[in-house]
Amino acid sequence: MASFASSSHTADARTRRFVAWTLRYGGWLWLGAVLLAVPAVWRTVHLYANLRSDIEELLPRDAPSVKAIDELRSRMPGLQFLGVLVDAGPDASPVRMRAAGRFVDDLAARVRQYPPELVGGVRLGFAAERSFIERHAPLLVELGDLGTIRERIEDRLHYEYGKQTNTLLDDTGPPPLDFTDIQQKYLARAPTTDLAGDRFASARLGLSLLLIEVGGFSTSAQQAERLLKRVRADIHALGGPRAYAPDLKMGFTGDVAVSSEETAALMEDLTVSSILVVVAVIVALFLYFRWWSGVLVLFLPLGVSTVLAFALGNLLGIRELNSNTAFLGSIIVGNGINFGIIQLARYVEARRRGHAVEEALALGMAGTRLGTLSAALAAGVAYASLIAMQFRGFRQFGVIGGIGMVLCWATTFVLAPPLVAWLDRGRGAYVAPDRSARAQARRPVVLLSRLVVRHPRAIVATAALLTVLAVIKVRRFGPEQLEYDFGRMRRADTWLSGEGFWGKKMDTLLGQYLTPTVLLCDSESEARLVAAAVRQAMTVPPLSSMVATVRTVEDFLPSDQ
Repeated sequence: MASFASSSHTADARTRRFVAWTLRYGGWLWLGAVLLAVPAVWRTVHLYANLRSDIEELLPRDAPSVKAIDELRSRMPGLQFLGVLVDAGPDASPVRMRAAGRFVDDLAARVRQYPPELVGGVRLGFAAERSFIERHAPLLVELGDLGTIRERIEDRLHYEYGKQTNTLLDDTGPPPLDFTDIQQKYLARAPTTDLAGDRFASARLGLSLLLIEVGGFSTSAQQAERLLKRVRADIHALGGPRAYAPDLKMGFTGDVAVSSEETAALMEDLTVSSILVVVAVIVALFLYFRWWSGVLVLFLPLGVSTVLAFALGNLLGIRELNSNTAFLGSIIVGNGINFGIIQLARYVEARRRGHAVEEALALGMAGTRLGTLSAALAAGVAYASLIAMQFRGFRQFGVIGGIGMVLCWATTFVLAPPLVAWLDRGRGAYVAPDRSARAQARRPVVLLSRLVVRHPRAIVATAALLTVLAVIKVRRFGPEQLEYDFGRMRRADTWLSGEGFWGKKMDTLLGQYLTPTVLLCDSESEARLVAAAVRQAMTVPPLSSMVATVRTVEDFLPSDQ
């Protein structure tokens, strides 16, 4: 029967003195940590309260795309919309359509009272556009069509004049004043003819739409959430659409709804995943250490170091977080907890070999100090290297992540020892070891060690083969494996009850997708060239299935004008 003996562990005098010092002044150390953590928590909360979801917050200020967004704001402030769509059912009765119209009218009256920085306009239809076109129709018709209209009018005038003066040479009837062909030509350019009158409503589809233009162009989710929250409050005050007619349904559409919906899904997923991870980690730690207080030993110093990292980052110039660095808290915790786990594992091993608390702390620190410090410095340097990046999301990662790794190591070795001494009372982390040779032989680590010793070549060969297969598989990855369709990345229920479901209904009602992709040009001539190039590219995949129309000012204003 083989016998197994514990390996020898020693701690040098300097380590013992340091542990004794942390135990002697543990109360003062934790008091100082708490006093520093209080303002650090406040600064961390402030950073997250100023979370910027604008895309340009991730990029350098002088990046071409950021400049383009600024230029777009100055030229076309109204590019984002929130649609409130009421569904009365297909082929809805006039009574139900009037009820839906009253609801959107009452809601529109409230929305018009919103401040201009929140709402730029409220639209119930296209009466203003129709009136403008009717008043200026001759200026919007192409020169050739104007000539045709004039010829037909002149032919009729000549006929009527000849008839009145009895000078007709051929009385075959008056030339028709029929402009149906020209009318159909321009109607064909309209996205839909299904709307009722001048309103965004269709009895056939049973839909009635209120369109809210956002005040100013923003890539942030905060403004979208603010607007949607206020609209929801007014809808609640009105009693909802069902207060106007039974079974009226309502949904939100447009950019604002997409932004709010995806942000809410992200926060829900983060919350659920964080809870699941925390619970799983706590259970795993307990199953391994069999000591509930060990969870506090790991997480309390870790919490202090995390908030201190954000506070120091704030002092070094980080004034707000963006959608990229919002995850830094969980990343610091996920990486920083490793130092505490390693140290606690050595401590628990020493306690279960029968050592006293202070001796076990010294042994645990002596066996983990240098290894974990090198790991912390390596991780900190890896994060800090991102400071050199122009991408602001990476730079914030570099500052806060680099500081966080070093602080996690420091709090683990300074704050954890006195916490362990306070919590490890009675039996605490001590569990009487089973010293029988048979029990030792059944330990998983012993079995794994035997496997490695007996079959080293087979293990290396298997690892090499798997590596080669992985390299072959990775080489096959190319652009076709990258997902460019953001619609496939949206939350799954959006196509059943969310914006994806209601957005399709709005597109059907209006006959087009409301928000365009804008290509900014420096001149009219350049715009013509770009439009021609895109139209040419639309004739072949993938743009043939992705682009519906290309429009410039010349599609609305004749080139001769």
